Amino acid sequence: MTTEERAATHGSNRVRARRGSGLLVALMGLTGLLAAAACGSTPRSSPTATPTVTDSASATASAVPSPSPSGDQTAAIIAAYKAQIAALVQAWTDMSPGAWTLPALPATMANPLLQEVATQLESNELQGIVVRGTLMPQDPKVVSITGTTAVVSDCVWDTTVQYYKATNQPVPNQAGGTQPGGDAYSATLVLVSGKWMVSDETEELKTP
Repeated sequence: MTTEERAATHGSNRVRARRGSGLLVALMGLTGLLAAAACGSTPRSSPTATPTVTDSASATASAVPSPSPSGDQTAAIIAAYKAQIAALVQAWTDMSPGAWTLPALPATMANPLLQEVATQLESNELQGIVVRGTLMPQDPKVVSITGTTAVVSDCVWDTTVQYYKATNQPVPNQAGGTQPGGDAYSATLVLVSGKWMVSDETEELKTP
């Protein structure tokens, strides 16, 4: 099956995830830069929003311009990005009901990403889909900082696979296939009340 066929048959799942299965995604046809094209191939598409999620970061991002990028600022942005990936994996692999209510999600994500993740998690639960595996950031880099917005690019090692809980069988035609691979990631972060939060992501699926 070609990359285009995988995207057409199951374009909304990654973790994503991806991915986000892949995870991260699983969710994402979000805006941003595509990084490291050799990492993956097909952008994910966005799910239809249903649950309403209110996060502490959905308020307007701080209007105070960021100072010139410093080592500490860059480190804070990278740490926020990694925390969001960890929260995403935690939510995707949590088999208890209501995973979209995990505190780690609004602690690391702002809308629209938070809403999209919650929607996909609820959809997976309704369909009896669980995710196994993980996402491992490989070499995240801050590629731009403009005021209160930053962009991080990375190649994420994605081992996530979606399964039907009732049968323990992989979901057919899932985005990115069922083999581990690298996902090209670009995350947009916003500074809210002094804290960097991931508000959007663009992903290219792992190549099976």
